[in-house]
Amino acid sequence: MSKVTSALVQLSDAWFTRSGGSIFSTKSNYLKPTNNNNGDIRPVFSSSINYTLNSKSRVAVIGDYPKTDFLSVLTNKFISHPINSRTYPSSLNDPVFKTELLRFVNNGLWGHGAHDSTGGFTHLSSRYEFFKDYEIDEIVENFISNQSYNSNIEFNKDKINYLIKNLNLVGLQGQFLTTLSNGQFRRARIAKSLYSEPSLLCIDDPFLGLDPVATKTVDNILMKTSHDENIKTTIVIGLRNQDDIPEWIDEVVIVNETGIVKSGRRLDLLDDLNSLKRNFNEKHKILEDRISKNMGKIKKIEQNNLIDPTKSIVEMNNTTVSYENKPIIKDLTWNVKNGEKWHIRGRNGSGKTTLLSLITLDHPQSWNKSIKVFGIERSPGKVNYFDTNKFIGFTSPELHALYPKKHTVFQTISTGYIVGSYIPPTIEELGNEKVNRINQFLKLLEIDNLKGFKFGEIHVSKQKLVLLIRSIINNPKILILDEALSAMTDEDLIKGKCLIDQLNTTCLIIGHVENEIPKCNKYILVNDAKRGKYEIGDV
Repeated sequence: MSKVTSALVQLSDAWFTRSGGSIFSTKSNYLKPTNNNNGDIRPVFSSSINYTLNSKSRVAVIGDYPKTDFLSVLTNKFISHPINSRTYPSSLNDPVFKTELLRFVNNGLWGHGAHDSTGGFTHLSSRYEFFKDYEIDEIVENFISNQSYNSNIEFNKDKINYLIKNLNLVGLQGQFLTTLSNGQFRRARIAKSLYSEPSLLCIDDPFLGLDPVATKTVDNILMKTSHDENIKTTIVIGLRNQDDIPEWIDEVVIVNETGIVKSGRRLDLLDDLNSLKRNFNEKHKILEDRISKNMGKIKKIEQNNLIDPTKSIVEMNNTTVSYENKPIIKDLTWNVKNGEKWHIRGRNGSGKTTLLSLITLDHPQSWNKSIKVFGIERSPGKVNYFDTNKFIGFTSPELHALYPKKHTVFQTISTGYIVGSYIPPTIEELGNEKVNRINQFLKLLEIDNLKGFKFGEIHVSKQKLVLLIRSIINNPKILILDEALSAMTDEDLIKGKCLIDQLNTTCLIIGHVENEIPKCNKYILVNDAKRGKYEIGDV
């Protein structure tokens, strides 16, 4: 069958803004850096956009954070100027025409609130609770088909089964969303979007947080969907400068703050794409040298420089975690010594986050005599959540989604001094030393100009950098990073990695993308944890 294309999105000398108002200043042909309903406002891109997206095109948008803005433009998220400069011609003949932008930056929490791009509202520990309620959670099939538990509306079982099989969700039918791992839930969200068959589906960072097997699984179904002329959905993916581009992609659009830098066939732009990767590596080296030099100022007040590298800080001796006599972690013997940096490896759903939750006491089975943290046996009555977590720093997608957006950046970091609370201490309560420490880290990572901004106002990548500082601000003995550096811009990713590389703190790190993982000297592979098989070694 010959491929028939038609214009799905047409952009003609189009400007875009995030809210109402004229984008043109009366004094110049550009935009004033103000943002209010009565005056001029800054545009999304500093140049007008001309671009045509044809139906069933196989397109990747490449860039740092501007790629997300460009995907938002395609899916009608911004206001176009003039209003008719962005058109969707096919919508005239298609009464069910719709677009969707799928993002994964904050989907650490799920439940009934998981139907939008920010995720739901369930705390991490609820994954491990035995009791579940259909009114506050839902099973995988209902989530994918957008059905409530008491709905009488028929759904397409064949399509559900096809998506479950092709996204490797077999065996999860009937399970509640809160029991899924981060990677499993991301695949379920892709299944949900594909089930609804939007006319245009833009997926930002579709492989974010996926292990290599899951990455291949998602890649395969996106390729099938994009090649199947019987499916009306056109798929556009957003990738970072350093990402590998799937071979099924035909067209590439390279974007930056100005707009479209270059677009064309992927094979014709290989030199440009390779140049983006080289620039990433060069930038990494420059930032690494700069941050390493500046870390000397921070290290003067670090307490962990004199740690004993022979002393064990986490010990597990034949530790088992099971639900209804089904083991998730079986007979694990694991010894983590002071100052070691461990990469926690394993496929999505293999038990990595469960393993770390035993250390932070988020798991109900954390009180287990086979576990010692800081040399203290985890028997009931000997330890409590607050005393233990005084010495543990932590950040993850779950924390990111939970954290209040109304606090300033400075206040957000300051809550790292308090266990189990998101209420910021006052300047007086902090004292000069802690205030100076926060300011030093902000300056070190070159975001001190943001300290008065609300956490929810800054870019998602900067939010993750702020939460990273928050996790280390109290000089923890153990730093737990669960996909802490995913969905970050090139520059912020490099800053985060360089900062972690300079710390002497014991680090336990989950990450699937190689260039998002700081330097580690040890690893544990938990793919067969439920069978009691582990691989432990040096990196």
